[in-house]
Amino acid sequence: MKPAIVMQTDFTKGPATCTMDGVICSLDPAIRTYDACHTIPPFDTYAASASLDFVVDFWPAGTIFVSVVDPGVGTARRACVAKLKNGSYVVTPDNGALSHVKRRIGVEEVRQIDETINRLPTTREVSIFHGRDLFAYCAGKLAAGLITYEEVGPAYPVEEIVMHETVEPAIKDQKLVGMIETSERGFGLVDTNIPYRMLEEIGVRHGDQAFLKVLHKGNVVFEGQVTYAPSFGFVPEGEPLIMISETKHVELAKNLRDISTEFDIKAGPDWTMEIVKA
Repeated sequence: MKPAIVMQTDFTKGPATCTMDGVICSLDPAIRTYDACHTIPPFDTYAASASLDFVVDFWPAGTIFVSVVDPGVGTARRACVAKLKNGSYVVTPDNGALSHVKRRIGVEEVRQIDETINRLPTTREVSIFHGRDLFAYCAGKLAAGLITYEEVGPAYPVEEIVMHETVEPAIKDQKLVGMIETSERGFGLVDTNIPYRMLEEIGVRHGDQAFLKVLHKGNVVFEGQVTYAPSFGFVPEGEPLIMISETKHVELAKNLRDISTEFDIKAGPDWTMEIVKA
């Protein structure tokens, strides 16, 4: 069976993503395409990196991921296909979108897409839709077996991949510090890069209270006492809590409320969290 293609973008599910599916289907109708997320915040390459990292582990080796959050579309930024150390591939602009998977999984090799042969021929006059004309087309050729990975284009050093900065989780004087990886509107899930087991290292276990701060560039956005619980329903409606996220990190939320919208909490290295045992 040919590898599946899993796509994420920042331009919503609609006619644009439909044309990406169509380009792939035109190359080989047997290729299966799936949607990961098409509501990444516009131009947010950090969010694209975190979103990609969330799904990769749950797909079989050989899957081809297409990530199109491309504020530099049509410019000299590299368009690439990265071969991950778990055997899967990521087709993306090299603009920070590979940061999480490079750090956690590792990139075995990266190649710049040769646009002279791996670009949709009928749209060569168009410079503003590489999602359709370059990334989907190249991913489709790779999935269909029309090109080998080596035929994507020339390799360049893995060390040259564009990376976002991170704040590594740490414990300082019994204070747990890390950064906010994602902040989801709706359910209000504020996920960090702090492994939940680090809570035990500062003596916080299920049922315990902790004092928590969310900071943006060092300024406090939210602070308060929270319960460490398995899930929302272990605290009264409207109360904050921390719990183990889907990624096994420390996550802040409120029961039946949206804390991320209430305090306008966003994500990235400018957003940090501090936790101490209450």
